[in-house]
Amino acid sequence: MQLKFLITGCHGDLAYSIASIIKKNFNKAVILGTDIEKNGIGNVIFDNIYSVTKFNSSKYLKIILKISKSVDLIIPTTEGEILFFSKNKKKFNNKILINKEAIVNLFSNKFKTQKYLQKNFNDLSLKFSIKLADYYNSKKLALPFFLKKISGSGNQNYKTIKNETDLKNLKFYKKNNWVIEELLDEKLDEYTCAIIRLKKIKKILIFKRKLHKLGHTMLVESYKNIEIEKKLMNIANKLNLNGAINIQFKIQNGQIKIFDINARLSSTVKMRDLIGFQDCLWWIKEKLNIKDNSPVKIKKYKFLVKFFQEQIIY
Repeated sequence: MQLKFLITGCHGDLAYSIASIIKKNFNKAVILGTDIEKNGIGNVIFDNIYSVTKFNSSKYLKIILKISKSVDLIIPTTEGEILFFSKNKKKFNNKILINKEAIVNLFSNKFKTQKYLQKNFNDLSLKFSIKLADYYNSKKLALPFFLKKISGSGNQNYKTIKNETDLKNLKFYKKNNWVIEELLDEKLDEYTCAIIRLKKIKKILIFKRKLHKLGHTMLVESYKNIEIEKKLMNIANKLNLNGAINIQFKIQNGQIKIFDINARLSSTVKMRDLIGFQDCLWWIKEKLNIKDNSPVKIKKYKFLVKFFQEQIIY
């Protein structure tokens, strides 16, 4: 049986990685892509690419319904499109690789994410997280603190507010679009944790990572800590997760401090796949009701390097 996939945001690194995993594991699969850009890295791997409008355009639904009519599975990869498909699941006969709507809505909002952690896992949350709009109506926070877009992904639109000049510049920001959070020690290592929780598979993998100045992961190193893994898996269990999420944290004064959770596969998905942690493949197979009784074997490794969409194991 020839399967047909549709991956949105096809010129992004996440879409490219997912497409390469599908190519490797599904013989003769047809992989279609959509993007607002006509050309990009996706041209290298996708069988066909369609230009689309932005997800919030009135034309987007009609366009994407037409393109996806004959596909077996839709995989949205951009934050906006994940929200769009989450709200419109029934229109696509639920043939979408996506977490349940409550999880998508919760973790697409950085403010709601921290409030959820403070309520349910307070020891893992940041000390404070307030909307920029509320900052001026509250007791002023001591500098420095962290400013980020209330929605979005990666390390884009992040800024450290260090001094009075930075504070004055805040008046030019749209107050309802930004959130202020505790600034974790910038010298501390950063960790990214992939969690896959399905009917038959519950796995967790933590990477210690180094970032490129543009926000992309350049170098990751394995990190094993059973206690931390249990705490993070508790979040997935509390959510009754049936899919994949990505948790980003630092360890400050011996305590995990979660600064972001993404309700999707993360951009290091190809790196994980190469060592046997195949969260993308496992999720796809369960969604398509494809039986897989092969044993899970995570390979030993030291470093993974990601550079221009290629991954190398040392």
